[in-house]
Amino acid sequence: MEFIIVRYKDKRDVFVDNMRMGKTGEKLRVGAGKHTIHLGDPRDYDPAWRRPDVRGTTSIKPLEVSFDPAA
Repeated sequence: MEFIIVRYKDKRDVFVDNMRMGKTGEKLRVGAGKHTIHLGDPRDYDPAWRRPDVRGTTSIKPLEVSFDPAA
């Protein structure tokens, strides 16, 4: 298992491969490999999605994935 934390200025749902997995700021468990991550609707954030290759993480050192408010 791998671990990610998705960052955004507000608390939002986090979708991994189009499945709701939790909220921003929470440590989430995902399988190793590439995953499409987004924050759902409204799409008022940038980028619209990220697709990191999640490998070599630990519960103590999760991969941080950040989104910014759309301009």
